[in-house]
Amino acid sequence: MEALRTKKGRIQEGVFSWTSSNIARYPWRRVGSTPYEVLIGEILIEKTTYAVATRVYGSFLRHFPSFSALAEANEDELARALDFSYLKRHGTFIKSVIQDLLKKGIAGVPKDSYALRALGLQAHNINAIMCFGYGLHLAVIDSNVSRMLSRLFHDSLPAQPSRGLIQAIGEALLPDFNAGHYNSSLLDLAERICSVARPLCVQCSVPDVCDHASTNVDIPSIDSKS
Repeated sequence: MEALRTKKGRIQEGVFSWTSSNIARYPWRRVGSTPYEVLIGEILIEKTTYAVATRVYGSFLRHFPSFSALAEANEDELARALDFSYLKRHGTFIKSVIQDLLKKGIAGVPKDSYALRALGLQAHNINAIMCFGYGLHLAVIDSNVSRMLSRLFHDSLPAQPSRGLIQAIGEALLPDFNAGHYNSSLLDLAERICSVARPLCVQCSVPDVCDHASTNVDIPSIDSKS
């Protein structure tokens, strides 16, 4: 669509500018992470807060630094590593993922989205593993990024855009190079700035090309820039 063509370059520029002045909050959503590290982080962040997930993540990896170390862990060791009692179910799920992979003769995190989906992981978790863990050129679209993209292109989208449409927009916006850095920055920007109830449009790095921001704050449009 025309809006995508018009806004693409500016969105990429704004997303990269965000990461140049803001440290990514999730240590596993960084270029250079191993597939195992990303897998553990993505499981932990589901249904937990940033503070809990990042605290537990470091401790968990110190206890189980590799796929093989985790495969040998028992339930008590998992519970101690997770630190929070209500995260016990996460430990059980992590263990079940490892066991399922081993039963299939896979001694590591597979580079196969279908195999990961069969284990119960969601699409954005899988793409995070593929992008940050394996360096593949894929868009990572969690609920925060989906909301931000819906707002950026609000005037050009149906009232309730499908997940497939939002994913397609996300893929189209990916830069040819440094997709991992771009995804990491966009995930962080969408979560911290483009919140559900009160988005901080004046702190956003792309308000001038956002349909939603233009109706909420007095920001020059892209056409009025010199």
